[in-house]
Amino acid sequence: MTKQPGSLRIAMIGSKGLPAVFGGIERHVEEIGKRLVEKGHRVSVFGRKQFSIPGNYGGMELRVLPSVATKNLDTASNSLLASLKTLGGSFDIVHYHGIGPSIFCWIPALRGIKTVATIHARDYRQQKWGPTASRLLKKGERNAVRKAAATITVSRLMQQEMEEEYGRRLYYIPNGASLIDPPGLREAREIGVSSGGYILSVGRFIVERGFDTLIGAFRNIYTDLKLVIVGDERFAPEYSARLKNLADDRVIFPGYVHGRKLNELYAHCLFYVLPSLVEGLPISLLEAMSFSRPVLISDIPENLEVAGGIGRAFRRGDEEDLRRALGEMLVLDHAAREEMGRRGRERVQDEYTWDSVADQVEELYLHICK
Repeated sequence: MTKQPGSLRIAMIGSKGLPAVFGGIERHVEEIGKRLVEKGHRVSVFGRKQFSIPGNYGGMELRVLPSVATKNLDTASNSLLASLKTLGGSFDIVHYHGIGPSIFCWIPALRGIKTVATIHARDYRQQKWGPTASRLLKKGERNAVRKAAATITVSRLMQQEMEEEYGRRLYYIPNGASLIDPPGLREAREIGVSSGGYILSVGRFIVERGFDTLIGAFRNIYTDLKLVIVGDERFAPEYSARLKNLADDRVIFPGYVHGRKLNELYAHCLFYVLPSLVEGLPISLLEAMSFSRPVLISDIPENLEVAGGIGRAFRRGDEEDLRRALGEMLVLDHAAREEMGRRGRERVQDEYTWDSVADQVEELYLHICK
């Protein structure tokens, strides 16, 4: 396919692949990528063999490359290879997602290609990374700020922190959600849930998501409701096993879920819980709010930034306070839940739609390509 007049050739590096099954970066790349295609641009997404297959997805070209499938080398090895591949691809923009991949953002610049880096989270703050990996992630963050033509943060809090730290201008473009009609409960019934009969939480199984605190608090709540925790973690089997050992028979672990089935789970939960200790800008919280669901969140600044005073909060990592908050959510009357859900959807519509996010990304691309 030849490049159309006025269109850009864009490469995305840093995601596992498409469709977006495994995490927030994949969802971000999928949602903005397909919208950029609709705007007339050509988008190539570099992924990894164990997570994706080459071809076309949502109008995007999937370029699948190998990686060294270990915790410390999986992302880095794939991102290095993808960066080298861009040198012969005649791209106008190479967009890095995450601070790990951004360590290589200087490579396309050798050929005069404009690079953009989106910092989704300051990952070296996570416990799973040892000293060497943390130093490399910090290096990736520095490269993202100092060597990319433009650097994006997904939260205003992160933008403020990093501008003060680095003395550089950064662009705030958040994550988003899609405002769609709630689907009927069909595919999700296979995991044993009914509409309004469960509490939902979604995320990777890492310590920073706080699922152990959630399960501990839920165990001390007397209710017939189920607790559904969607996700898993390839490189943290010990924590995953710990969660399943903590859980009683009311807790359901369906693994990774995406597409209609995940939308069903959002749309039909009684309320959504996000117990994170650390976040960037939580897409799962935005998605729950987009389906007009009441939300209960830990009181970390990133969660409070998204919620904007809507929903209930509890002290991060505090099992007893989470137990109290769960109890309060369970006794809310129908009208109060409906009002909380309505306000949440309105907030997403005003601040966090993927259409708006894609518009802002396109505007930034065009600005740096002038």
